[in-house]
Amino acid sequence: MKNKKILAILTIAATVSVAAAGCSFGGDEPEEQVVVDATPTPEPTSTPTPEPTIAPNVQDSTYTSSNGAVSIKLPDATWANKADEADMLSFESPEQGKILILHGQGEDDMSSAMLPDTQDLAVALEQASDLTEGTDFEIQDYTTNTDVEGVGVYSYTVKYTDTTKSGGYTYAIHKIYKSSDEYYNICGSVVDDASYSGIKAAVDSFGILGDSTLKAAAPATSGDNTSADGQTGTTDGTADGTTDGTQSGTTDSSSTGDGSSDGTISNSAGFTQEQLTDTNQTRTIYRNSDGHPLVITPDGNGNWVDFDGNTYRFVNNEDVYDQNDVDYYWHGEGADVYYMPVE
Repeated sequence: MKNKKILAILTIAATVSVAAAGCSFGGDEPEEQVVVDATPTPEPTSTPTPEPTIAPNVQDSTYTSSNGAVSIKLPDATWANKADEADMLSFESPEQGKILILHGQGEDDMSSAMLPDTQDLAVALEQASDLTEGTDFEIQDYTTNTDVEGVGVYSYTVKYTDTTKSGGYTYAIHKIYKSSDEYYNICGSVVDDASYSGIKAAVDSFGILGDSTLKAAAPATSGDNTSADGQTGTTDGTADGTTDGTQSGTTDSSSTGDGSSDGTISNSAGFTQEQLTDTNQTRTIYRNSDGHPLVITPDGNGNWVDFDGNTYRFVNNEDVYDQNDVDYYWHGEGADVYYMPVE
């Protein structure tokens, strides 16, 4: 009996030993398993291709008026439109100058417009700004062409020898298209010699797109009908001088349409006796700082301008301000107090 107990104990011990070995109890530690997280390969970032900056002088700078009537190719992209009305367009470049385009049509506009269709009248218009020919200015390259289907084309350049009297401008480039009942008057005011050729080319690029008796003399060339985006300034005002207008420019030019303070000018700048005395057609205003007089006229679009295209606004029946807010006074007089009477 004792031997059977011993045998049973040995059998149990052997069974436990086999079971322990099967579970690796007391065996070598298993090798440590290293889990490696897979790092995703980053997607390459595409580098945007830089867009080249176009120089101002090679950008498209053709401007078409908002009514589609005319177009002009400005010298470069530094020029900004300051007014876009049916009868007036104006543009300015801070470093180069300004361009003014006036339009008139019908008997009233033709009778009130001062269009230098002779060289003598061109001289007289400059003299009306208190400038002396030969000392302060000279007329260059005056040409007349009246052979384009009844349209007269007049062009010339004013060279200012005393820029202190011309608002800082060195040249004024003029081109006029005129028929019996319609006109376009383009003037480019030039700050310096470097800007002359660009502004001259712009004035010559003027073209008529709409219906006009002048179209044969100024047809729009190919590419001149590119539309410009919006207008950045307008000028308002009324011919009765009782409402205010907006300033149409931001240049530093001062008013240069000053008249002679001694009243000894012997010409009337082409005005008729009726125009000289009618304050709806001409007015003499006086600069408050020194009493210096100048003559202004309506441009046919409700604005008052001098012969250099500077604009003036009436805040009431007496006080007047130019585009640079220089103040003037109006005594209710026409241009007859400035000019000697017309014989």
